[in-house]
Amino acid sequence: MRHVILAALIFACSAFADNVFFHHHWTLWKDAEVLIWSADKNPAIDPKEFCLSLKRNNTGIGEPKCRLAGEWERDSIAMRYANWLVANMDGNVKAEHLRARHPAMVAKIQSVEDRLVLFIGEREGSIFAATFDENNVEPVAAGVFTGTKDKIALGDKIASAFFDGSAKRRLSKEERAKRLTEPDESYKEIPGFQGWASVAIGYSQAKIPLTPNNWYSSHINSRVRGYRITKDSVSLWNFIDDSDPQIAVYLGGTWYGFIGAELMYRYAYHEVKTDPQDTIYRELSYWGFHQHEVGLNVILSKTYTPIKWFKATPFAFIGFQYSFFVEDIGLKDNHKKPSKAYDVRIKFEDSYKGALVGFGSHFVFLNHYGLGLRAGISSRGRNIEEDPSPEAAAEPTTIGSSTIDCFVNLGLEYHFSM
Repeated sequence: MRHVILAALIFACSAFADNVFFHHHWTLWKDAEVLIWSADKNPAIDPKEFCLSLKRNNTGIGEPKCRLAGEWERDSIAMRYANWLVANMDGNVKAEHLRARHPAMVAKIQSVEDRLVLFIGEREGSIFAATFDENNVEPVAAGVFTGTKDKIALGDKIASAFFDGSAKRRLSKEERAKRLTEPDESYKEIPGFQGWASVAIGYSQAKIPLTPNNWYSSHINSRVRGYRITKDSVSLWNFIDDSDPQIAVYLGGTWYGFIGAELMYRYAYHEVKTDPQDTIYRELSYWGFHQHEVGLNVILSKTYTPIKWFKATPFAFIGFQYSFFVEDIGLKDNHKKPSKAYDVRIKFEDSYKGALVGFGSHFVFLNHYGLGLRAGISSRGRNIEEDPSPEAAAEPTTIGSSTIDCFVNLGLEYHFSM
């Protein structure tokens, strides 16, 4: 029993003695050729046994080939760097601290292509290991392992620590040549222009959710009598229906993945809220206003890619708009001549200027096809200038100094990049 406990303690101590300093993302090639580069004349691992360790610990690695990097061990500059690595690797070291600085050594590392280099060195009874690939001039992984004469056990530990990722197919010569023409990773992390075009349907209403009803009751319940008389003030919603469907078109884009601009056009049709008890309106077949709005939004956004073929881009926007209300009115067929009141009916301003603010999200599939959802609050208004002259009193009543409504849109989008 005592021997069993002692063996367990020795095993636990040896396990905790192993320490991986860092292990950055790197490309593990399938059927890779592994070059074992040692600072010692007698390497701590055997190439053939190490290949078996790789296959035991990572079934996706295929059929790797392992050999000693004799061309590196015959190079005096490479061996000087190897001895420096053994002397300077410890638990506090970072990858950039172990960077190769001699131009000849940098060129040697960058010529590795799709082979993998495993460095092995021994110091004070401990085995130091590091891995290199062509994309870095410093180790991509490094650590220390308890020294042992069992080369198979040591190979298993190193394979488990450094070669545990998913393996990728090795590149052909043509693919490697094409890869050299691609921008580097740092460049590709900066998104270019991302644009979209969208057609949306939605709904708007004067009452903003979670606000008191009495803020809107005088506007919503108002009715038009005698073509221009209402019970109170100047909001557009006193005269036309506030709750109506709308369609919208958006064209916009973002730069650098977070800031953008968007042109918009929205359309809705609002019927006039006539008083059904007023007999004068029996002469009308229809009466409403086409609402046209054009505007420009500034957008702040952030893109998330949870899976390769899907992106979600939540955003917030603020902008301005111009609103135009075009009257659509007609008499019934049996009323060839309108009433006298018909000639002095309500008249909107030529245009209104307002602002809008809101939030939303793009949901993009396969980089091009998406859904757009947005909600917000918009306003429109004008400067009130009263004309006290008698001539002005005979003109139609001009209304609509200000109004606010909320809206929600759902659209089909096409996304593109430049």
